[in-house]
Amino acid sequence: MDNTNLRRDAPTAAITLVCGLLLIGLGLTGVWGSQIGLVQLTDDERWWFAIPLTVSCVALVFKRRAPVTTLLIGFVALAGDSLLGGSIATFLPFFDLLYTAALIGSPRVRRALWIISGGLVAAPMIYVLADTADLRLTVLIGMQQGLLFNAPLWWAMDVRRKTELAEVAAARADAVERLSLASRQQAVRQERDSLARDLHDVVASHLSAIALHSGGALATPPAEAKDRAALAQVRRSALESMEDMRTMIALLRTPDVEPGAEATPTPDDDAAFPRLTHLQPLADQARANGLTVTVDNQLAQLPEGSVSAASELAGYRIVQEALTNAAKHAPYAEVSVQVIKDRDPANASITIRNTLPAAAGTDSPPGLGLGLTSMRERAAAIGGHLTAVATADHWTVTAVLPLLTSPATVNP
Repeated sequence: MDNTNLRRDAPTAAITLVCGLLLIGLGLTGVWGSQIGLVQLTDDERWWFAIPLTVSCVALVFKRRAPVTTLLIGFVALAGDSLLGGSIATFLPFFDLLYTAALIGSPRVRRALWIISGGLVAAPMIYVLADTADLRLTVLIGMQQGLLFNAPLWWAMDVRRKTELAEVAAARADAVERLSLASRQQAVRQERDSLARDLHDVVASHLSAIALHSGGALATPPAEAKDRAALAQVRRSALESMEDMRTMIALLRTPDVEPGAEATPTPDDDAAFPRLTHLQPLADQARANGLTVTVDNQLAQLPEGSVSAASELAGYRIVQEALTNAAKHAPYAEVSVQVIKDRDPANASITIRNTLPAAAGTDSPPGLGLGLTSMRERAAAIGGHLTAVATADHWTVTAVLPLLTSPATVNP
């Protein structure tokens, strides 16, 4: 990096030196005359001004590596030039050195430069005014000194401010992009979790029923009537699974549902939109799977719209998964399903309790081990909660769900 800066600044220093020598050759020296210069040089001696010019131009080569040090060297050269009577040539490199120090220096350096430049403007004005009492000359000296010392600082501050604003804008854009990416990734994760729950809830219960009936038929001696009944139930479960998959795919393809918005079922939409207030299809399927099911659904008597679509679907899927688990792990068990208003009338309480088998009979079909996780996630997604407890002879699943939800409370 330093070598790159040296290669970039060396041509600038060389060009500045050539321009300065040209100005000296044109006789633009002795600008301070006898007011400041201690040495009066003749035209033939004006090339002495090339010494401070050369020193300043050499400092230009290293201005980025050591901006404060090179500025001090340039200031000493400018002071020596002024003692010779002053030349415009030495102003050129000093202007660049002061600009660079203000541009890349620390805030402390910049504050010091402003204070020193103010003193360097005021001191010559006071000296000239006290020595000559010429107000016109004093103002002229002040303008010259202000142009020499303040203009580079103002220019550097303006460039630095614009650079910092550009950096802040770039950092803000980068932060917005990172937040947008994180938001998209979170949305993808949430959508994957939602799809996983839906696939599990929609397909697992039917596949479990198929496994139970086919396993039961294979575990007993052949009997045409019994085997045909088992095949009929297998076919029924397969068709129901296909219908549920078709419904889910249709919902996923619906283009006019906003994110976080709820689908509102119609009275004739029970097949396409499962309802907590309509659990009869689940009870019938569970009985066909060999369970003895009793249902006490007090929400079925509520007016239309008393339960939000999100709660209807979540509650239905929780009951469905609980019955599926009972059929897999406690075949032919007695199951009670109770859906009532909770102690908090804004919530519904769902309790599914099944007896546990005394001893293992036929092997249970293997599951994915995601049932309880899926039920808990469904309850939590709409602001509810779920517990599952085993006692000596019963397995109980209890869910508490809000009757009404809003898009703000739904966590997909």
